[in-house]
Amino acid sequence: MGPRSAITCEPIYYGELFTNARGGIATKNATRYQGLLDLLVTTDLEQLPIPLPGRFVLLAQNTHGRGLTDDFIGDTQVISNIDSGDNIMQVSEYWWEFMLLHENITVRLGKQDLNTEFLVMDLASDFIQSSFGLSPSAGFPSYPDPGMAAVLQAKLTDSATLKVGFWDSLADGGRWGFSDNEVTFSVLELEYRYALADGDLPGTLDVGVGYQSEGQVVPGASLSSGYGYYVQVEQTLFRETPRQEEPVQGLGIFGSYFPRFANGSAPISSIDDALVCGVVYTGLIPGRDGDVAGAGYAWAGLHQGGANEEAVVELFYKARLTPKLTVQPDLQYISTPSGIYPDALAVGTRFELQL
Repeated sequence: MGPRSAITCEPIYYGELFTNARGGIATKNATRYQGLLDLLVTTDLEQLPIPLPGRFVLLAQNTHGRGLTDDFIGDTQVISNIDSGDNIMQVSEYWWEFMLLHENITVRLGKQDLNTEFLVMDLASDFIQSSFGLSPSAGFPSYPDPGMAAVLQAKLTDSATLKVGFWDSLADGGRWGFSDNEVTFSVLELEYRYALADGDLPGTLDVGVGYQSEGQVVPGASLSSGYGYYVQVEQTLFRETPRQEEPVQGLGIFGSYFPRFANGSAPISSIDDALVCGVVYTGLIPGRDGDVAGAGYAWAGLHQGGANEEAVVELFYKARLTPKLTVQPDLQYISTPSGIYPDALAVGTRFELQL
């Protein structure tokens, strides 16, 4: 094996075609294509002739096309996690990461996405609906608008990790991570990993709190402070091949609850309380060990009148056709989009290609 490369480049392309089959704002000509190109460049600083530890990571992103949310469905949670609203061409992340104290402390400095390390559930990662990660409507420094931040992770034990992060909130993702307002977001999360059945059934429990400060958003307009907490759990219930290394084939469940509280009036388009849960099965069909099937439910409390809530049921099957290509048929039923539109049904397919 030759020497490890100091610089690696990992391009991934996501493309999807969806149609609104019923309800929402409109169904006429309601078929849209959108795509996302991720270009992740990682520099191993320890392989370069410079006295710096760790690594430097840069993520460039381009989106094109248009999703269904704004024109046809009107949902607040956003049916696709690659929907950036307006198309983007930007450096979404750039950060320096290094370790201290025998690698028990990890420090990450730079423009970064909150959802990379916080409010993450691995079992929910294959869902297309945004609320199984972080919806853009949540207003956090996440895709498509990450912000400048300092993040620290401390390994307390082999099972427990404490994470702390401080963000320049409400930054424009097309800039370099700094906003012109005084709003900050801070978050603390305790992650506990465990395993049941003599280590065969892994699970994760996350408990976190977040606080957004008040500040001047634009001249003459201010944003009140707010806070919230969250609880997340993931659990493998059944494993086809005990003691096998990753990936785990079998059945898993997950759930998350995130109530939020504003110290004043909340933005009309924002999400209040949020809840998601779901079930996934990896390797459901014999001989298709890398495929993933999933069913999930996402609910959000809103401030827009009408029902003042929105709920989504998503079903998908993600088939790995080659080591670099997956195809994922997907169906989403959206109950009262934004609390004010008729129930909608979105049907589509996504593909993911590692270039």
